[in-house]
Amino acid sequence: MLGTFQSSTIRIEVEASSSTLQRCLTEVGLLRQWIWPQQLQGSLPARLEPGSTFAVQWGPLSILHQVETLLPQRLRLLMWGGADGYCDWRWGNGWVQLRVEAVSLLPLGLGQLLLLRQLQQFAQRQEQQPS
Repeated sequence: MLGTFQSSTIRIEVEASSSTLQRCLTEVGLLRQWIWPQQLQGSLPARLEPGSTFAVQWGPLSILHQVETLLPQRLRLLMWGGADGYCDWRWGNGWVQLRVEAVSLLPLGLGQLLLLRQLQQFAQRQEQQPS
């Protein structure tokens, strides 16, 4: 893999419960809504599960992902293709954290920050919707 090794951890506050964050990160229908302009490719179950494999298309680049770990407050994805490494999501009431370690030509830190901001806004809107 060409590129440089990049490692970054960002944690932000989110006005949302742990259960709302879990739904936003693991329910494929919700995930598709907030990761725009990226697009999920592949046949996925309604909810991510260990072993699920999918591609995220970002313009002409594709990054393949496989769910390695899925716990009540953690989602770890292995990545290869446009980035070789992993991303590790952790969350709780009022916060979400994303750690990325990968070799890539892409500016992963910038993408990571954009993803977190999009999730923050989306999860807050989900939290405000009546059940």
